[in-house]
Amino acid sequence: MHDTILEPVGEAAWPPAGEHALLRTETGLLVAELHGDIDLASAAHLSLWFDSLAAVAAPGYVVDLRPVSFIDSAGLNVVLRLRRRVIGAGCGFALLCDTAQLRLLRANGTADVLNPSATLAEAVSGLLPSL
Repeated sequence: MHDTILEPVGEAAWPPAGEHALLRTETGLLVAELHGDIDLASAAHLSLWFDSLAAVAAPGYVVDLRPVSFIDSAGLNVVLRLRRRVIGAGCGFALLCDTAQLRLLRANGTADVLNPSATLAEAVSGLLPSL
């Protein structure tokens, strides 16, 4: 296994992320760490931020839902839209979530599509062979 060192990505000209964070691994993967509630009220803003992230050249993108306190179907749709966009561009995509979020993904039928990981190391190792 390899060590994953995260570094903050420099300032960019996209909408402010609020409490969300954007990090880059030593392999160039972008990690979007989401915080708070991801729901209908925040989905449009998050979608704009994700559009900006997808424009940043990276071999792969990881969305970390573990710090999220609540996510609904509108929030999941935004995540699915980012996944579709980056995979369509030939980049890798991975999702991190905890057990409560995994139950939600299973309940709404997106667990098989999103194939979530529990740790960043697991997500990165799953992306690296395809990069």
